[in-house]
Amino acid sequence: MEEAFGIGGFGYPAMVAVNSRKLKYSTMTGSFGKDGISEFLRDLSYGKGKTSSIRGTEFPKLETVEAWDGKDGVLPQTDDIDLSDVELDDLDKTEL
Repeated sequence: MEEAFGIGGFGYPAMVAVNSRKLKYSTMTGSFGKDGISEFLRDLSYGKGKTSSIRGTEFPKLETVEAWDGKDGVLPQTDDIDLSDVELDDLDKTEL
């Protein structure tokens, strides 16, 4: 669904209004709050919002996925590398 609407991965909420009959959608780009959402929907109702066509000739299929547990993903384990014998800067130099 996110691919069809070109959203996702933003790191912040995304909202899309969809007309499944016309295969058109509009992505909200304003602030994600009561006033921003009201303005977005009002503009669409007056025909002022920017719409895009859904890719393909039919509405995208929805996939069932596991619910998010509310926690961040687990970072992969990295090997600890001993850097004690590495000299990164020559501290005796006075030039830049």
